Amino acid sequence: MSALTIRQKVENRPGTLYDTKERTLTFTTGSLFSFPIHSTAYESDAATIRIPAGLRLQIHNVSVNYKEMENYVKISSAQGVALKFSSEENGEMLVVWTYDKDRSGDCWATGLGIEVEGPRIVRLAAVVDRGFKKGSCLDVNVFGAVTKSDF
Repeated sequence: MSALTIRQKVENRPGTLYDTKERTLTFTTGSLFSFPIHSTAYESDAATIRIPAGLRLQIHNVSVNYKEMENYVKISSAQGVALKFSSEENGEMLVVWTYDKDRSGDCWATGLGIEVEGPRIVRLAAVVDRGFKKGSCLDVNVFGAVTKSDF
């Protein structure tokens, strides 16, 4: 049985707040999909999702922990975080959702409507302002499902 795999490894840089060990989860057909993407100032720290033929990844919701975000904003003086997406067809990281401390009313979004059928490799990144000097950990949580492909 084939399975979808998501992997994230944050590069070890000065000031890295996360454990730099690779994190990997595997999801089979019918699984609920959830993964906390570690935020950094670098798109290159994106999580890579391998979707095999016969499977579809659906991403419905995204959120940040409000207390975690409150602490992050207070310590880092950053404005927020952006969830970015890229595919094999378009390698540019495009913003899907943004949490901004001054403009966002909620720390979640529903109905994202991202559906990707395999075989594909896509990337998701949680990107914060590059200018922050210090901070605390902040994860962007993504939720969805892994289903059988129509093809």
